Amino acid sequence: CPDNLWSDQSLETDPDLPPGWRKICDSLGTYYWHVPTGTTQWQHPARTASPGGHPEANGEETLQGRHSAKDRPIPSPMAPLTRRPSLSWHGDDIQQSAEPGSKCFAVRSLGWVEIPEEDLAPGKSSIAVNNCIQQLSNSKGQGSAENRGEGQDLVMILKKDTMSLVDPLDRSLIHRQPILNIRVWGVGCNNGRDRDFAFVASDKDTCVLKCHVFHCNVPAKGIAKALHEMCSKIVAERAVASSRLPRAA
Repeated sequence: CPDNLWSDQSLETDPDLPPGWRKICDSLGTYYWHVPTGTTQWQHPARTASPGGHPEANGEETLQGRHSAKDRPIPSPMAPLTRRPSLSWHGDDIQQSAEPGSKCFAVRSLGWVEIPEEDLAPGKSSIAVNNCIQQLSNSKGQGSAENRGEGQDLVMILKKDTMSLVDPLDRSLIHRQPILNIRVWGVGCNNGRDRDFAFVASDKDTCVLKCHVFHCNVPAKGIAKALHEMCSKIVAERAVASSRLPRAA
């Protein structure tokens, strides 16, 4: 598997694309990448669309969500937490203390809201995620029942095929999430929400879809881009491994 999955061999020019967009054809299929923000989408972007002004451009769908409507249920990552004092974040310190090959982000949970399956349909998922981000961002500190986990400081660690949420005080693991099981992820695109990040996954106990929203200490497009690159690498490596399996005569 090549180290750089974003080589020019996988990129194609398309005169109908808006500025900043690139068409990508690789083992994942055909999709569109907005280079300045790092976001991707399956739908061909309109000439007037841009991730900064059109909510649909900021919905990021993983291959798992594209090809399968069912995911292995996962627990709600915020369920076991209790409220703690705010921490002073230093992104460089977090990254320097991380394991080699991992990427770390200081985040604060804004809570979660349920999201119906039909909202994850192609063309709808990015709008739904953006709406969840706005809903929880606008209700910070109100302590509604749906915002369980709101206000918790965490470290989000991306390594190989896993997203981990870690307690920054004692470094205990709060939640481990397989990246390919994340249905959708996205970055806020309205009213200065570019530091808000969200992902959608199934709850372990109820099997309902929950959109978990976080506020980051840096632009959230860094998380979205890192997730996309890791997802691409995982699928490419699996494709290579599958091609090496012996075939029945």
